[in-house]
Amino acid sequence: MESVVSSLWDSGALGAVFTAIITFFGQLSALNTQKYTAVLEALQKQQTADIAAHDAAIARTKDDGGTWTRRVMMFAAFAMLGACPILFAFFPDIPVAVETIEQTGGWLWGLIPEKESFGVSYVNGFYLADVWKELMANLVSAYIGAGITRKAFKLGK
Repeated sequence: MESVVSSLWDSGALGAVFTAIITFFGQLSALNTQKYTAVLEALQKQQTADIAAHDAAIARTKDDGGTWTRRVMMFAAFAMLGACPILFAFFPDIPVAVETIEQTGGWLWGLIPEKESFGVSYVNGFYLADVWKELMANLVSAYIGAGITRKAFKLGK
């Protein structure tokens, strides 16, 4: 076996095999580096496009179509919570129809089904439903949150 290795070494065949193996691994490494560089360039182009699309989406116009809708909703909710109770305080005999829902059943994780019965009750004065309070709280937080978010994106540039 030693004579075979020494004869291959002397003839240069063994060196050629090792050189071919090293060259092969070098080419694989270069190809891998080239692919890695191409991926990084593609990611950089995509990031640039994403930033441009984001900036275009954040840019505000004079009237973006939803501003007045949000403002009308805000003022209507404020009128319902702020103005109507004061206005109706002077007219305590105005009857107001209030829908009532009575839920029964719904035990054992749905094995006994839940039933709802609807009814209408009449009350004198002004009835302020919890839905209006929740709407006002949500509108205020959304309105303020939109302003804070818009300002944060402008500062982040």
